[in-house]
Amino acid sequence: MTDQERHDAVALELRHASSALAAARLLRGAGLHNDALSRLYYALFHTMTALLLTEGVEPRRHRALPGMLGSKFAASGLLTPADIAAVSRAATYRDLADYERTWEATSDVSDAAFAEIEPIMDRARAHLTTKGWTLA
Repeated sequence: MTDQERHDAVALELRHASSALAAARLLRGAGLHNDALSRLYYALFHTMTALLLTEGVEPRRHRALPGMLGSKFAASGLLTPADIAAVSRAATYRDLADYERTWEATSDVSDAAFAEIEPIMDRARAHLTTKGWTLA
């Protein structure tokens, strides 16, 4: 992948993340907590994929994401062990929301997930901006 292709791929992931986050917020506001958690996870997934792409790594499986993030960004301090655990929790919420027909997220679960995930995404976007990775 050329440098330009990598920049384009990072920008595309960030656009996908922004769109998924906007949808998650709308769904949460409408009280559709399962759907909001699913879209929140995808916002996080796309943001974290953008981070990994800057290192020349792309996750092939959703469950591989936390380990890849830990190996690439924990030592630098960008992501803490608590952040990595939050990524795993977000994936679990997405699995429950999308595949467990009897599970219904509450507003408390949704609120806690947003409070935990949005700061991680904000920090990742700030890092990407500081390093010159932009949306365009």
